[in-house]
Amino acid sequence: MRIAALIGAILLIIVATFQGDDSPDTWFAIQKVEIKGQLKYATEEELQSNYSSLLGQSLLRVSLSSVMDVVLSSEWVASAEIRKVWPNTLQVLVHEHTPLAYWGDRQLISTSAVIIAPPKLPDLPLTRFYGPEDSSGVVLEQFGLISQVLASTSLRVATLTLEPRGAWNIIFTNGVEVKLGREDILERLQRFIAVYKSDLSGRIDQITSVDARYPHGIAVGWKQNK
Repeated sequence: MRIAALIGAILLIIVATFQGDDSPDTWFAIQKVEIKGQLKYATEEELQSNYSSLLGQSLLRVSLSSVMDVVLSSEWVASAEIRKVWPNTLQVLVHEHTPLAYWGDRQLISTSAVIIAPPKLPDLPLTRFYGPEDSSGVVLEQFGLISQVLASTSLRVATLTLEPRGAWNIIFTNGVEVKLGREDILERLQRFIAVYKSDLSGRIDQITSVDARYPHGIAVGWKQNK
């Protein structure tokens, strides 16, 4: 199949050579970028706009590596497969990033731990991470460990924050905020879970915050009765 395509391309070049003043580059100018793949977050219109610089280039001379650079410049594109379809088409099979969590207020972390900043953030039911610059890997790793500890409970993390001084804070989806401090994070979390299961789970609407930084217990902040 590839040999037949190559022979066809060679024949086209020969024909193009005898087309008056038109050069082979003009004969094989890219007229269409054909996008394939299941798009969930990016739209074909957005990708076509991003890839418009490829139009008009010579399919003969353009390198796949330079095409790949353009293709991957789109924030949502994690990887791609590229084919030259003679005489005038580039075919791009797109594989998108899968978002795992929000990173701050303007970015996302993908399931492959890549930070992406799409022009428009989608509204997704994802955990939100906060932390100092270049700390996304640390926060992601801690989130994985915390998720393992929470696996046997109904608690799920809405927000996980690493403060500049190294302290960790969690806000759960039920609204409870827990301060874990800088040390023994998982041990303190397990201590909170034990108290939560035995004493707090039925009184969530009365709690303002929980401080689990104590060595042998936790402190619960209660809403004032009006």
